[in-house]
Amino acid sequence: MTTAVAQPRLVFRMIGTWWRIDLSSPEAVADSTKKIATGVLGRADERATERARLREEFTRAATAAVEADAQLLMIQTELGPEQPMSATLTVFEDEGMRMSPAIGTGADAVLTVFEKSLPLMDPDGAGTAVRRRCMDSDVVRVHRIEETVEIEDGERFTQRRLIAQYWYPVPGSKRLLTAVFTTPLGDIAHTLLSYFDAIVAASAFQDA
Repeated sequence: MTTAVAQPRLVFRMIGTWWRIDLSSPEAVADSTKKIATGVLGRADERATERARLREEFTRAATAAVEADAQLLMIQTELGPEQPMSATLTVFEDEGMRMSPAIGTGADAVLTVFEKSLPLMDPDGAGTAVRRRCMDSDVVRVHRIEETVEIEDGERFTQRRLIAQYWYPVPGSKRLLTAVFTTPLGDIAHTLLSYFDAIVAASAFQDA
């Protein structure tokens, strides 16, 4: 008889106000997005339209997370009291990575093989690849900025969204977990990358 071994889970110590969206079912997603919208905007009738828009935004993020088979989806709304902040964290296993049995399960060996594969996997992002630290080991960070032209009140503007991906070697395995931070504050990418690095530095794997 084979006993399944529980895999360690990645745990974060967050800065500011973060909300977790339950991805277990469509009903759970709907309940989570409703609670977040109410928590952020209150229950006043005059803000009903804003709440509906916020729920739609969060539902889109949750749908994308479910499609990626994500383990975790969190939304940040504040850095502190009266300090609004917009960021999203999604965590999922990178199923596209299959390591050779010959490399062993050491974190550095797994990351080294991954780094060598990056130019083929992500030619544009490979040039931004750097190592950073979590509590357990090194991780690899890649980032990019996506630009879109949007219209608000009849005015066109360019929205720059920062996407930072961190690949974590799962202890004792050849697996990689990916943590993806996104924010619409791409105009201050350097500052936000330092902020995300700090969150990653305080993260660690724990036994399930």
